[in-house]
Amino acid sequence: MATKMKVTLQKISAGDEEAVIYYRKMTQRIEGIVRYLEGQNEKMLVERDGERIFLDVCDILYLESVDGATFLYTKAEVYRTALTLALFANLYTEEGFFRCNKAMILNIYRIQQLKSISGNRIDAKMDNGEHIVISRRYAKELRSILKGDGQ
Repeated sequence: MATKMKVTLQKISAGDEEAVIYYRKMTQRIEGIVRYLEGQNEKMLVERDGERIFLDVCDILYLESVDGATFLYTKAEVYRTALTLALFANLYTEEGFFRCNKAMILNIYRIQQLKSISGNRIDAKMDNGEHIVISRRYAKELRSILKGDGQ
């Protein structure tokens, strides 16, 4: 499991809000936190019900390829994108997206709980309560990422 990060919050009554991050080594996780705090969330064009909208990439829980179409899932909605899973993975791996099986990519920052299951697989419970099975082929890589070896 990834090392825990100590979080200290202090309420102020005046002045600018500020976040200070102390780190031993700059990792993708910390870079993502910095981008989020700076309001630099990446957006992508997606489609739902024939309407095109811009979606914050960090709101995506997982993607799934079904019959050649790629769908993005957030807590409440499902969208379609023209990107393939392979292209999405190439573009957004540094944003915390991880190929978890042949037909899916998930956002590791949106995982609520992990549980080892038979066959050396992992059950990932996402923020919306859905369960995604990480196949044996990709489970070792996820464990490495979470330990900080893949960053």
